[in-house]
Amino acid sequence: MTAQTVAQTIQLILAPVVMVTACAILAGGMLTRYAAINDRLRAIARERLDLLRAGAAASQRDALTVERLSEMDNQAPGLLHRRKQARDAVLAIYTASLVFIGDMVIIALAAATPLAWLPTLVLLAFLAGIATLFVAVLLTIVEVRTSHLSVDYEVQRVEGLSGET
Repeated sequence: MTAQTVAQTIQLILAPVVMVTACAILAGGMLTRYAAINDRLRAIARERLDLLRAGAAASQRDALTVERLSEMDNQAPGLLHRRKQARDAVLAIYTASLVFIGDMVIIALAAATPLAWLPTLVLLAFLAGIATLFVAVLLTIVEVRTSHLSVDYEVQRVEGLSGET
């Protein structure tokens, strides 16, 4: 193998490296969203327990406490759904990273062996990585839209309160 062939191989391997870097950036953002959803779910569960503990008997609960419990009961399933969407997006991003890393290995094999079908496999693996990353971005878009609707719901419920207990 000549120095020129090695240099060309390294250049070919760099394209998937750039894609792995892009995946890492996207994964970082989605993991932050995922952690925020987890924190929100834990906060709702803690608040719900505190409210239930404070007014153990249903007759001791004021109207705002009843409203807040109702809001939490409506929000929790939506947050669980959003958490699943974020998890799916993160897994798709990591899967795309794995495909791109595999593509780098295939590129190295294609440079080291004379097998005629390996260059085709390189292209197919790269396209599979792109397709998986595309799915991850779509899942992220869906989760962001769901998040928007969830916040709208909570704000509208609070705006609808009269302030009287």
